Amino acid sequence: MARTATGADPRLIAFAVPSIPESVPVARSHVRAALSSRGLGGYADDAEIITAELVTNAVQHVRGNDTKTIGITLTHAASPAAVTIVVSDSSTNGPVRRDTSVGSEQGRGLQIVEALTAHWGWRREDSGKAVFAVLTREA
Repeated sequence: MARTATGADPRLIAFAVPSIPESVPVARSHVRAALSSRGLGGYADDAEIITAELVTNAVQHVRGNDTKTIGITLTHAASPAAVTIVVSDSSTNGPVRRDTSVGSEQGRGLQIVEALTAHWGWRREDSGKAVFAVLTREA
């Protein structure tokens, strides 16, 4: 039986990685592959950068507990055209966008996410929090 547009699962991929720095390139690769396999490669460059920033933040927030995992979910909406990246971790501390100085080498992650997305935010969950970023494309 074919799914109707309203019944279609918008999820492109959902996976978990360990809360270690080596998980960042793994997450980037999975996101790029999922987008490319669905003909959504136009989102891939920005989605990889955003995924790297959000997973890096998650690794830092659950630092010291490498038994924890970080969840990554990628969804697609056709109208309006958008891809949403959701990164969840066990920390209940919300992300804080910092205003950093020109010479600073840290603290720019959420500035980058903000610059590349239509919007981003976060919500508390029973097991921690989820940070989401929405990428859109103009028609």
